[in-house]
Amino acid sequence: MGKNNGFGQAEILTPEQLDLLVEHLPEGPHKICFCVMRYSASRISETLKLKWSDITEDSLLFKSINTKTSESRSIYLNPKLKLILAEWKLIWHKYPLKGRKVSTQNKLIEYVIPQPQPDDYVFKGRKKGQHLNRKSVDRVVRRTLKELSIKGASLHSTRRTCLTTLKDKGWQTSDIMAVSGHKDLNSLEKYLHTTPQQMKKMVNDFD
Repeated sequence: MGKNNGFGQAEILTPEQLDLLVEHLPEGPHKICFCVMRYSASRISETLKLKWSDITEDSLLFKSINTKTSESRSIYLNPKLKLILAEWKLIWHKYPLKGRKVSTQNKLIEYVIPQPQPDDYVFKGRKKGQHLNRKSVDRVVRRTLKELSIKGASLHSTRRTCLTTLKDKGWQTSDIMAVSGHKDLNSLEKYLHTTPQQMKKMVNDFD
């Protein structure tokens, strides 16, 4: 059972529902933020604090200062997310729109296209040096869910869906936690090791 008035757990979504959400979310940071969570099982708070220096050719780094467990976590980039972020980097400078419609952007004459700097937030806010507001993402996603008549879901649905998908595909709990960043392994599982090859394959298993 999904969430009801803030109670309960966020609904698990199907790949079709996830695709539909991405299709209907407005172009820009809200959609890209949702895609990062969809393909990395990340929390909204740590996602919004990502900087361009945290993204390499093959991985995402969630720094300890931004994670719930206060431990850094690096995961491989899902191939789909890699393409999404590459495209986002090309148009990142156009956002926030500051009241302009997306359709008006192409009418602007831009002699120099500013590239994001390593210390810039991937999802910048309206004020310099700030990242996108969590409430803003939550509001946009909830509005889109309502428009699509998808009940019981929330921002946390992406994380629950990712991890449930891995479980259903037979991945061990210890391997899943290497992606999720959870710390509550039992004594035996503390000795288990997830190889880089295993983690890469897990991330590629997200629908």
